[in-house]
Amino acid sequence: MEVQRNKLILDTIEQLPFVSIIKEFTLLEPFLSGRVSIHFESLNHPLEFDVVIYPQYPFKTYDSETIKFINKDYLPYNHVMEDGVICIHTSHCIDLREKLIIDFHSLKNWIIKYYIDKEKDQHYEHIIVPQYTFKDNQFTFMFTDVNYGFKQHQYGFVNLKPISDGLINSQTIINFLTKNFTNPQGKELTSCKWSSIYQNIPKDYHGIYIFVDQIPAKHNKFIFKNWEDFTYIFKQDFLEFLHRCEKKYKNKKRNGQLIPLYVGYKISDVEIHWQVALLEIGKFPIEGIKKHQKWSTVLIKEQITWGISRNSSYKYFFGRGAFSENLVNKKILIIGTGAIGSIIARTLTKGGCTKIDLCDYDIKEPENVCRSEFQFATGITDKVEELSNILSHISPFIEVGSVNQLCFERIAKALYKDHESQQELGEFLNSYDLIFDCSTDNDLMYILNQLELTCDVINMSITNKAQELVCAFYPNIYDFVTKQFSELLDHDSEDLYNPTGCWSPTFKASYNDINLLVQYALKHINQLYRDNLSKNNFVIETGTEQEYKLELKQF
Repeated sequence: MEVQRNKLILDTIEQLPFVSIIKEFTLLEPFLSGRVSIHFESLNHPLEFDVVIYPQYPFKTYDSETIKFINKDYLPYNHVMEDGVICIHTSHCIDLREKLIIDFHSLKNWIIKYYIDKEKDQHYEHIIVPQYTFKDNQFTFMFTDVNYGFKQHQYGFVNLKPISDGLINSQTIINFLTKNFTNPQGKELTSCKWSSIYQNIPKDYHGIYIFVDQIPAKHNKFIFKNWEDFTYIFKQDFLEFLHRCEKKYKNKKRNGQLIPLYVGYKISDVEIHWQVALLEIGKFPIEGIKKHQKWSTVLIKEQITWGISRNSSYKYFFGRGAFSENLVNKKILIIGTGAIGSIIARTLTKGGCTKIDLCDYDIKEPENVCRSEFQFATGITDKVEELSNILSHISPFIEVGSVNQLCFERIAKALYKDHESQQELGEFLNSYDLIFDCSTDNDLMYILNQLELTCDVINMSITNKAQELVCAFYPNIYDFVTKQFSELLDHDSEDLYNPTGCWSPTFKASYNDINLLVQYALKHINQLYRDNLSKNNFVIETGTEQEYKLELKQF
């Protein structure tokens, strides 16, 4: 079988008009390897490549192609890895012969695009940084864009905040957020744009930074591996600064501890990236030399231990998908954080919203977990407290606040006919751009609908067994919702869930049932804001158990 496979590979390669085999393909377990020459009309002279074909071919392995075209002579060109492998990504094909034809044509296309035409990609490709360990642990450093323009060769201190440790391939990885950058005297220059909960993590760590005038990489692709590579980049004043820092740390008996060194450089006219080297106190890569009766500090020949750095700015964090800017930029209040409210809060946070306040008087019981966004591990606790923590764990940009439910009970209801109190309540609610009422409190729904509001109010509720979701917009909320539930919808108000004890019965529905309807509703609401459409009340119906379908009806 293997002989037949290898013969098919060789026969296919030999039939390609622009390919010549110049070194016989042999089986070097488990790879099939040889050397080819590529030549076609627009190429001035043939190009040679070693070819390695893995036993998984034509399938990929870990998203990587299992055929390699290799030549280190082409390192200066785009999309060539440090080991000389040409970086190609081709289409899926399970037919061995067809896959070979596709891949060799992809190599030809690479030659035309990057070798002959010397094209540059419009999007930036980050330099390649091997993953190293420091004392058997890996370290990551996350940062955001800042509103500050660093100057060439500027240096100082960087302050860090620890977050949770993790595991990569059974190895501990220690994670840090970059808090801010200071000058050498410790005066803050600029801060990373994290939410207040991350900025105020109590423990502080410190590092050093320098901003350089070139990408610290060979061929602008492969990061420097030895400190001597920085000889003509790091100036004497910075090296002396390193020496003073190490002396200071050693005096504090911190030998052997980690100090991160941030090396910053521009990747565009407006964006800075930071690579982070891991320095060990007592073993900084510097030494003093005396020349012409004067001491100076120089870099020594020593391998650089690089950590992992990531730009986690808002635009990258939500780059793969966010709600409309007309929605995410709003200040939002969610009244009621049960099944519907907690799903809305979590979805808005994952969609890029950054200002959400929560309101609920209730506590989370174990039976609340199965169909909402709460967790069992935290035990019995205030719903608002737990949901605030959950949202903050999701996004480092979310500012979560809380509103005391008593303001609705005492002001909205007890003082319903007091004009001054209602005016005060209206002014408070108008400090928000958007309010989701998920309380299922008909009394509150009625009162909110009577107020003079300039903000958007959306009421959302679900019928028993999640047959329908009803969504209404201010000012046509109360009459619409009550009519839907009392007259139009087939709302089963008998077969409810009645827990043990003196509790009000609640509607039956699984997390999947509720989440499906809420997500559909939020998708529609996002479209309304994105396209500035009229906000008409709507109902999402699910059909029958025999014929399940989703249908959104607007009114």
